[in-house]
Amino acid sequence: MSGKRGPRSAEDRVRGLLVMLPWLMQRKRVAIADMAKQFNMSESDLIEDIELASMCGLPPYSPYELTEVYIDEDYILVGPNKYFERRLELTSSEAFGLSLLAAAAEEMPGFTRGKDLKNALKKLRKILGEGIVDVDVESPQFLNDVTDASQTGERLRLTYWTPARNEESDRLVTVRSVFTDRGHWYIAADDDASGDRRHFRVDRIRNVENTGIFVPVVAEPVQVPAWFADAADKLVVTLDVAAEAGWVVESYPCRSLTENADGSFRVEMVVNSEHWLGRLLLRGGGLVKVVAPSTLSTMQQTVAAQVLANYSK
Repeated sequence: MSGKRGPRSAEDRVRGLLVMLPWLMQRKRVAIADMAKQFNMSESDLIEDIELASMCGLPPYSPYELTEVYIDEDYILVGPNKYFERRLELTSSEAFGLSLLAAAAEEMPGFTRGKDLKNALKKLRKILGEGIVDVDVESPQFLNDVTDASQTGERLRLTYWTPARNEESDRLVTVRSVFTDRGHWYIAADDDASGDRRHFRVDRIRNVENTGIFVPVVAEPVQVPAWFADAADKLVVTLDVAAEAGWVVESYPCRSLTENADGSFRVEMVVNSEHWLGRLLLRGGGLVKVVAPSTLSTMQQTVAAQVLANYSK
């Protein structure tokens, strides 16, 4: 299933799951290594897809309504599952949901509609009507360029903006994978400037130049990093986040997260600079406050005063 090099498309992953899940439901318990061999894919790709399937279900997305498939050590197991036990008869809301997912998939880089999917979408939209679904998926300017480079092995010269230092730099990179996390697209690339593997957010790429230099494409699983975990001089902060600023915990990785009865949060996160933290506090508009370290408790007021001073010049 995963014979192609480079990142797997949403179409390939969904098509694979539709084949694998009924097979898995018949067996109830299968070794990860055996299932990966059966479907000709890496164990990491298989685990990634099974974890995705385990989060699928119907509103209100309670444990009872989720697909009962999970991983226990070296095995994949399933429980009683109503979604794959009967012939698929869609309700109007389910048909709408499928159409919504299809519309989102069509916006993904590298997505190509196969004959089967094209026919299915034609039937769905014949019932629902054309234009009923309009999905706006983040598609940064150079997303297609870096996706193509990950598949062809062409090295790229990037102009990249780093918000922590508020500066641009030129990078010569080899893109190894393209992935999305928390609503943003990233690349994992071999970076000449540092001589190491680095991650770059695609919407912060200011310019891309093709070099015409090609290197072998290395097939490897996509792994979402633990952001800032290995950053030198990392700064750990504790924040109080109001319920109205819940986008903070949805957008950025947290070391720990506690939700309070009123919907607010107490979070601990790693930040890569005080400059970045100051920008986050400004965006929070008083709804995000520093609890620790105490030396940064007045940072929001300080940064706001600096911004006002710059505008008053």
